Amino acid sequence: MSTEFTNYMQLALQQAFFAIGVSRPNPAVGAVVVNDGIVVGKGRTQSPGNAHAEVMALRDAGELARGASIFVTLEPCCHYGRTPPCTKAIIEAGIKKVYFAHSDPNPVVHGKSRAILEEAGIEVHEGVDACIEACVDECPNGESSTECRVFEFRGLSLEDRALREGEGREVFREVERFFEAYDYFVRAKRTFVELKSAVSQDGFMGCADAYGMHLPIAITKPGANCWNHELRAMSDAVLVGAGTLLADNPSLNVRYVEGNNPVKIIWAGHHEFTAYEITHFVAFSSKNSKTLVYSCVAQPHVPEFVHLSHESFADNWREMIDDLSARGMHRLMVEPGAGLACELFKDEAGAQSQNAQSQNELSQDAQPLWNRLDLWRSTDTTVDEKLDQLIEKGAIKKGLEYPELPAGLIAKESAVIGPDVLTVYYPG
Repeated sequence: MSTEFTNYMQLALQQAFFAIGVSRPNPAVGAVVVNDGIVVGKGRTQSPGNAHAEVMALRDAGELARGASIFVTLEPCCHYGRTPPCTKAIIEAGIKKVYFAHSDPNPVVHGKSRAILEEAGIEVHEGVDACIEACVDECPNGESSTECRVFEFRGLSLEDRALREGEGREVFREVERFFEAYDYFVRAKRTFVELKSAVSQDGFMGCADAYGMHLPIAITKPGANCWNHELRAMSDAVLVGAGTLLADNPSLNVRYVEGNNPVKIIWAGHHEFTAYEITHFVAFSSKNSKTLVYSCVAQPHVPEFVHLSHESFADNWREMIDDLSARGMHRLMVEPGAGLACELFKDEAGAQSQNAQSQNELSQDAQPLWNRLDLWRSTDTTVDEKLDQLIEKGAIKKGLEYPELPAGLIAKESAVIGPDVLTVYYPG
């Protein structure tokens, strides 16, 4: 019978999720301190100017940090900013071993922390090796966690060793995915834009009534829906267009996973919201979170909105991303309806054409409107059968087809959850 594993880096990653929306523009980082197989301290990065994840975990551990190990999702900082270096706190706490999963792309930190810690006599592990070493055996028969064998292959079967390594590599992949937006933000100084869409087997993403009003349809099953909420929890903000807001009245919060709710963003386009819509739609009426509205027209009933000043969709979209970048947001999740998806893909195709004609021009106009597309396709035929039945009954007029994807996209990942198939695309 195979051994069950726990991964301390996974526990640190769970802490990091609760720093999203709190730590920005600093990265959301989680840490745990482990002494003799027991987690004695947990922490996550606080608001700017306050303690980082390592310091919070060390404070939580107190004297139990001496001689312990610390597991951190991101390379500890080693410079003075608004707070002293985390490497200094780690050394002073008497930590014996440091494990960090992701190297910080910030040049003032990148690659420097390890040398500082090792010079102080601390053993350092990083990257995928740190995530593999973070695996521990689950305690058998309910014994005390101090009986767990920590970071040792001794006594494990060949099958268990492979499982342990596979678990570590999977956690490493999750951490890399978590910091994808932060890496881009550091390099490009811009918010990472991630699109999420779902289409039926026949390529429909919604439907419309006889008056042209868009109506929602349930396409994906619970597994994919949970994945969607995890992406929301991983994002600083989530955006929908006015059409999706009017059709679905979505709550845009996190319900199926643990994490903080993202900032709600409405792309109004040329739709002027009425006083009734402002009062009755969830995105506006929520008292616990702020909603940002970006609009090409005046919004007399919206208390606060950003008036976009350009003629073209692409220029207005980039103006919005400029504003979000200035707010320190690393990841924007976009759940587009058919109209917004069409605009984004149309301008992406235009940008590809422009880039092909002038490879030497690195201008703002050449930047992609989005950075990653997560496209779910359902293999459940009952979705399309239900659409056909509703059309025959006259309940709806037509299905809304998902727009054609731009040429040259690169499919890099795929996954299957129940009847739903995920394909991840990046701009070519």
